[in-house]
Amino acid sequence: MTTRWTLFLFSALLAGTAGAAAGDKTDVVRNLAGRVGPIVGSALACRDIARPRIQAIVDKFTAVIMEASSNEAERSDLTQSFDRSVADGRGAVTTGRTDCRSADRQLADLERSIAGPGPGPSVAAIAPSSAAAATSPTAPVAAGSPVRGVTDQEIRFGIAAPFSGSAKELGRQMKLGIDTAFNRVNEAGGVEGRMLKLIAADDGYEPTRTTDAMKQLYEKDQVFGIIGNVGAPTAVVAVPYALERKLLFFGAFTGANVLRHDPPDRYVFNYRASDAEETDAVVRYLVKLRRIPIKQIAVFAQQDTYGDSGFAGVSKAVRSLGVSDAAIVRLNYKRNTGDVDDAINQLKLQKPPIKAVVMVATYRAAVNGGRITRTIRRGCRACEGLAGHSTLRARDSCKLASA
Repeated sequence: MTTRWTLFLFSALLAGTAGAAAGDKTDVVRNLAGRVGPIVGSALACRDIARPRIQAIVDKFTAVIMEASSNEAERSDLTQSFDRSVADGRGAVTTGRTDCRSADRQLADLERSIAGPGPGPSVAAIAPSSAAAATSPTAPVAAGSPVRGVTDQEIRFGIAAPFSGSAKELGRQMKLGIDTAFNRVNEAGGVEGRMLKLIAADDGYEPTRTTDAMKQLYEKDQVFGIIGNVGAPTAVVAVPYALERKLLFFGAFTGANVLRHDPPDRYVFNYRASDAEETDAVVRYLVKLRRIPIKQIAVFAQQDTYGDSGFAGVSKAVRSLGVSDAAIVRLNYKRNTGDVDDAINQLKLQKPPIKAVVMVATYRAAVNGGRITRTIRRGCRACEGLAGHSTLRARDSCKLASA
């Protein structure tokens, strides 16, 4: 099947899937998933292609899948077929079988085929049932608006973050940054005349409170999407909640792997490196450039998903250097506390003495972790006799990963 025929067939499906027999529709959509998916996948592999363009195609094809499916099993099967084809398209770019120029051209052809102008089918031809299926029945769209959280005057976003408790500064600063960016956009006229608005919900950096915070933003405040959520342990709750409701989850302040599946979750967009990538890089720096033996490197980590994700990067780096990760010393502390006494006591018992610590901690625990640095400094004086050099090494080696 040629690309042009693929585009025509996609347009036809958008216009008329409701009139076809159920079996015919699923067979045609499954075949089409193998044609459209690679176009989407190759576009996703190219950084210069704007993500909203790609997402628009994905959303339209999702509507086609919804219309063609008579039950949840069929819908899941068609979605998996599409996702596999998207992955194949990514691989075509990364292995050099196609390039980003071709990917952009194919995506543009696909956009034109389903949006017009001209006498052919257009996006407006999607059956009403397809559009309705994309919206959860438990969360009605704002009156007069085809998209929840979007009116003629504003676009509402939500942030679930700690605005109370020991980690409240993380949430406060994140909200301040987003508000500053939104204000700048609004002063320039907003987005197509709509003002950006951020609504905050406090989860205290506790997963047990995150569901209520997300529920408030989704059901009561009717936000268009979630932006800037803080925390890995809270993301374990927030991400599934957002995905189940097809809710945009953008730029969370966490490097946890729950946001970094392969293939990626459709509504999750990251804006930073993962905890594992950061700590992997730190270990390689300490070992290869600072020449510190792995057995003299420890990890000071929060005792939850956040700490685990950072520790995973250390383990990966250590294994890649040919050393068992069983040799890694992990110093723990509990979430939402600044109590580092147990970690200090454990550190003092290490033989040979620890010379560097990779920190995976929130700010309060990290500040208290300065006692760890002082403990290292005293040990280095005894073993090296170079106080100035060892002080610099201890200070430079500590890595405070983002929450």
